[in-house]
Amino acid sequence: MTEDSDLEVDDLWQAIEACYDAGWTDGLPVVPPTERLVDDMLAGGVWGGDEVLLREPARGLAVSARKAAANAVMAGCLPEYFSVAGAALAAMGAPEFELHAVAASTGGAAILIAVNGPIRDEIGIHYKENLFGPGFRANATIGRTVRLVLRNCLAAIPGKLDKSTQGWAGKYAMCFGEDEATSPWEPYHVSLGYSPSASTVTVMAAESGHNVLNHASPDPEGLLDTFADTMSAFGSLSSGRSLVVFAPEHARKIGAAGWSRGQVQEYLFAHATRSYAEVKRGGKVEGAGNVAGFHPTQWMETDPVVQPGDEDIPIPRGTCPGDIALMVGGGDAGGHSSFFPTWSRDRSVPLITQEIFTP
Repeated sequence: MTEDSDLEVDDLWQAIEACYDAGWTDGLPVVPPTERLVDDMLAGGVWGGDEVLLREPARGLAVSARKAAANAVMAGCLPEYFSVAGAALAAMGAPEFELHAVAASTGGAAILIAVNGPIRDEIGIHYKENLFGPGFRANATIGRTVRLVLRNCLAAIPGKLDKSTQGWAGKYAMCFGEDEATSPWEPYHVSLGYSPSASTVTVMAAESGHNVLNHASPDPEGLLDTFADTMSAFGSLSSGRSLVVFAPEHARKIGAAGWSRGQVQEYLFAHATRSYAEVKRGGKVEGAGNVAGFHPTQWMETDPVVQPGDEDIPIPRGTCPGDIALMVGGGDAGGHSSFFPTWSRDRSVPLITQEIFTP
């Protein structure tokens, strides 16, 4: 999408088809971005049209607020959603997020967007039943805006820049709110030092979520052991970060036992492990690099041959308890929570949180 990509059409359906012909869609119909609609969308944010929201330094690309607004229109956003979508794009531009690698890798990461603070209720971001699924305009269209920006402004087109081996449905849209009132702890953004009155967006380069089912465990240890087992499965074990979104039923059990956020993080980090020997025998150590011996963030690239003492070396998910982010969300009933690993091998990229400002 360029600054001179104007189209002249006679009717709405022709305009939608023209957007398909221009390659501006994610496969679903988009709202044609007329000048009036784009101006209205811009007015919902705090940025001038030429202000850069996102820079992608690997290829020297930039996304202006006007381009972002055009994609927000196409995604179906209301103007009041634009401050959230724009903040998410700004967070993705943090150098440590390594957006080019995230968008181009075979790993197939989706940009997961979690929203905290008063803006959740102000604009209707959903955080109850089916919070990762369809049915909620703010969630769907904010997440879709990010995907359309990646496609239309950064050329993350499947088979070209986007080399995802399989991808997953979260790449259409992945946005939800934290259920702060149900959480046994302070909201996620408050745990990072933000005021409870602030609103924030957190972005994560996420692999597909893993359902964690446990209806029976009455105590935190038994319940968290189920999470630890899921987090240490060979299929996604790495030294990268994690996001655990506890369903309210699970959160209430942990809260009733008086466990703090830090205790839960420490327990999961201590138990979401496999031995160095196990990961070698399981084919997780590739021997592709030149790192000699065990390394806490590059163990996948070390010698794949089991050595004496390897049985006693734990390989945890992440490198410290703080690598495990905890949130709460979902329906009030049901022992189904979710674990999201970060994309790719080794350390991967951090979660980035950005404050949301409104006009």
